[in-house]
Amino acid sequence: MDKREFIVKTAACLIHEHGYNNVGIKSILEKVSIPKGSFYYYFKSKEELGLAVIDYYINDIILLTSNADKSIQGIYNLFNLLFKRFINNQLKKGCPIGNLILELADENECFRLKLLQWYRVLECFIEGILINNNIKSSHNKAKAIIAAFEGTVLLAKLEKDISHVEAFNNYMFKAILNS
Repeated sequence: MDKREFIVKTAACLIHEHGYNNVGIKSILEKVSIPKGSFYYYFKSKEELGLAVIDYYINDIILLTSNADKSIQGIYNLFNLLFKRFINNQLKKGCPIGNLILELADENECFRLKLLQWYRVLECFIEGILINNNIKSSHNKAKAIIAAFEGTVLLAKLEKDISHVEAFNNYMFKAILNS
């Protein structure tokens, strides 16, 4: 991993834990042990770093969807992999992209459009599978599945209760596909 990637990955972890607006360049520099001048060699601004962090998550979802089985079970497995990451954090932090959407989508149009790219990758993956399985209203159902996932993570985080994940798997996912 090169130094720029290391900065992005470290910033992604800090931002996931504390939020974009609560993480300063100074705390990132301390974590990666580089001087301020080196940071500005890699990034013109904190905003440019923030966009690189979102790209990091876009690349992650591209990799996950590329490696996922292109079936209904593959969609289910993908979301359960994302849930597993959340559960491994003891139902803390939430979905990193969901958090950034809540924090930044109204604040900065560049961030909103970059976050939308992540959403579109996931939406296209789901919709393509639904179309291939002759599921009616594929586009709207893909949107509903993503919305249900984000809502599930928010409520599980709020209540510190994994039963929301179980409800998504047992009811919501199936209900959306069968409606």
